[in-house]
Amino acid sequence: MTEWWSYRPSDFLMYSPRVYLRQIEIYNNALWPLQLVMLLVGIGLVWLLLRSRQNDGRIVAIVLAALWLFVGWDYLWSRLSSINWAATYAACGFAVQAILMIVVHVMPSKSRAPLLNGISGPVVAAVAVLLYPGLSLIAGRGLGTSEVFGIMPDPTAIATIGFLASMRQRYDFVLFVIPTLWCIISSATLYAMVDTTWWIPLAMCVLGIAATFA
Repeated sequence: MTEWWSYRPSDFLMYSPRVYLRQIEIYNNALWPLQLVMLLVGIGLVWLLLRSRQNDGRIVAIVLAALWLFVGWDYLWSRLSSINWAATYAACGFAVQAILMIVVHVMPSKSRAPLLNGISGPVVAAVAVLLYPGLSLIAGRGLGTSEVFGIMPDPTAIATIGFLASMRQRYDFVLFVIPTLWCIISSATLYAMVDTTWWIPLAMCVLGIAATFA
């Protein structure tokens, strides 16, 4: 038997990087031009945070919940699960995150005061919305494999952490768990694929959580 220390991270992947990236490219082509719509949605959510009026947090939470459901179903469950069986469990986690967003931020009947806590949270969210799609070019993967907020898991999770850092509520610590786990999984997967941007999801996650305490 081969000794365990002889294994490389890539040996634990269930698919090749080529298959993974090709699937993202096909997915993006199938949804185009929804990416442009999601870009505008993300900008709108950041603007709501910066405007910080009463109950704007509820609007942001409702939209985020819908996007977590969409990404969980349309990408993780319907597509990624065809090459990675664990994606079905991740899809369930995305559904749980959507429910928690509604329970914590929408269901309470008392109106909310403006809750902008510094500028760090919106900055993290804006980076996920505006700059994260460009990482595919930096990594040399091409524009067709860009990961867009509201369509792909990574920018959606990172942006959500930024939003949560701005909309802090009593039980928001629960809402950080699933996005953080996803960022860890994503960085580990990219590392196994020898992707030069592997550290970015985890780094952005740490920055977003740090913004919560700023």
